[in-house]
Amino acid sequence: MLDVAKAWRLLNATFNVETTEITYFQHISRWLKFLADRPNHAVWSYIEQDGCSLQEEFLAWQNLLTEYRNDILDFFPRVEQLKTRNNKLMGVRKLLEYLAYTKTIPHGLVLNGWKDAQRLGQSTTFLSNDFYRFINRSKQDLQKLVDSFDDNDISLDEDALSLIKDTLEHTEEDFDFNPISLVISSLQDRKLQLKEQAADDYVSYIEATNQANEWTNDFKISTRADEFHKVMLSSDNAHTKMRLYDEVLGGCAISVLVNYLIRYNEGRLLLNEDPRYGLFWNPERMNRYDYNRDLIRSYLGCSNYAMVCAFAFIMLETNANTTSIQGLKEDDLIDHDTNYFILNWTKRRQRGNEAKYRKLPMRVDELTPQTLTVRDVFLHQMECRKKFLNAVIQRDRRFLFLQWHKNHVKISVNERIYAPTKPTLELFNRNFKILCKKASDGTWVTTPKAIRGSTLLLTGLVTRDATAVMIEGQHTSLEMGKRYTYHYPEVWLQDKEIRLFLNWYQALFTVDIESFAEKIGIDSILYNENKELALEQRQTEARNAINQQFGGIHCIDPTAGAQPGTKVGSVCNKVDRCPTCKQRRGIFVSSTNNLANVIQWHDVLVQLKQTLSDNDFYKWRVWHVFTTLIVDTFSKDPTHARLMRGAQEKAELTQNSYLSLIPVAEVNI
Repeated sequence: MLDVAKAWRLLNATFNVETTEITYFQHISRWLKFLADRPNHAVWSYIEQDGCSLQEEFLAWQNLLTEYRNDILDFFPRVEQLKTRNNKLMGVRKLLEYLAYTKTIPHGLVLNGWKDAQRLGQSTTFLSNDFYRFINRSKQDLQKLVDSFDDNDISLDEDALSLIKDTLEHTEEDFDFNPISLVISSLQDRKLQLKEQAADDYVSYIEATNQANEWTNDFKISTRADEFHKVMLSSDNAHTKMRLYDEVLGGCAISVLVNYLIRYNEGRLLLNEDPRYGLFWNPERMNRYDYNRDLIRSYLGCSNYAMVCAFAFIMLETNANTTSIQGLKEDDLIDHDTNYFILNWTKRRQRGNEAKYRKLPMRVDELTPQTLTVRDVFLHQMECRKKFLNAVIQRDRRFLFLQWHKNHVKISVNERIYAPTKPTLELFNRNFKILCKKASDGTWVTTPKAIRGSTLLLTGLVTRDATAVMIEGQHTSLEMGKRYTYHYPEVWLQDKEIRLFLNWYQALFTVDIESFAEKIGIDSILYNENKELALEQRQTEARNAINQQFGGIHCIDPTAGAQPGTKVGSVCNKVDRCPTCKQRRGIFVSSTNNLANVIQWHDVLVQLKQTLSDNDFYKWRVWHVFTTLIVDTFSKDPTHARLMRGAQEKAELTQNSYLSLIPVAEVNI
């Protein structure tokens, strides 16, 4: 104990604050109690003993530290207690350093902490970590949790909890319940909600700025704007001014105010140093004539919220990183021809930047939220910049997204100015939450980076095709492939289907990497044999799969009796379960026939969704997500344009055999 006291005095001298001393004292006290409870432990035989084996002494102490680590783990076993476990070792680890310094214990002893398992983190997808952990259990266990749900123990959004309850209600047997289906449905629903809201609000924004231009050319409104200017500058008494304001603003305040700013302030908002600022934004007048800053901003084309709608819409259409879309430049959009345009962006890398692009189809129909394209959004943002572009500092002038006036922009060591500039990710995140709340009626919020994570996860779960994930994420390196592979929630790795997908996903990334075996130190001969086997197996699988498909999903063996209620040797008729069946092959055959099958089946599902009740359509929901994703992917990819045209023609000319799947008694298609 004298040696421990000496070590504590040395350690205590390093503390800068009292709280650290108290914390470490608690850690060390626990450690000493642990030692006191083990009077017969082997380490005591080495205390103050000379001539003993250093190796044996080291082993005894290391075993004791391992025991203590296990004791901490037993006392704090839950996943969310990982930080607590690591903290409990800090003071002990520090004391061990000083005990080694005083030669009381051997040097080199290790007291390892715990690392958090890599998984999909909070806001990496549209769903919380609690959602993934919550659903990965049997129907019976999940039902018990739902019945006794406690908001203090687990955080679930209202729509997610509602979906879980709905799923439990519509699955009679335990084997019918599939958590993967829940994830697919949830991700797809939230992605659609977000895209529809962003498109609706941005088209409204375009219409508002167009309306402002019409007001500018309206003689009566312009005349009232002139009168408003005179009233603002007049020296009449307050009572007279109120009457004059009523005359010019009554019944059309917003149009007059917008017209005024366009005509008398170059279409910009007034700066707070402008003498007219207090008159224009007078709270009593704003309340009396029902206008506010956000409304005026939207008509002038400088709405931060609308800019974030544009930002989110481009991300949803391109699946680029947040920083890449934030950094779009004015010349990043190029019209390729009359049918397609190209959006370029830069992806940041640790060792330099990487150029990326998407080739997307032009809009051919009238502008609506459903027909809105990235090109429409990009060009409108370019138009909105014009009014204040000259006021933007030089380094930010080429960016597509510019925030309307930011306080104290630093332009040199000692000089700051008040000017428009490139918006921060913090601004995007803040306004993105507003968009999420509007899209979900306030049931959930997330961050922009969840768009990309959700799309990659949804693509992987629906297609089970690693190449599709690679193309969607535009990955080129093994490192990025591994990162996405191992960031799936740890709990999902317990699911055989997910493990098979992840293993294949990783394998497909490794087979094309030069000298991969040598780089990681494995047997290159064995690796090459496995690589050839993997390629051969994939080719064989593709050949054998052609005639064993339904709706674009190919079955390993439709007579295997894999689904409950089917028999070995008889063809499976549980086609509603194909998207999550363990017999589903991990490939999508890019042929005219296969794609035509998907198109026909998608047409039937679309009609079913419109006709059936939610309860009756429930079992076809995952199928609907699958066909929607496949059709959307092939429609947008110019490299598949010829294939898609051929498939569409074949689908139209061939009798749709999927119509016979749903009995006429259920729905008349």
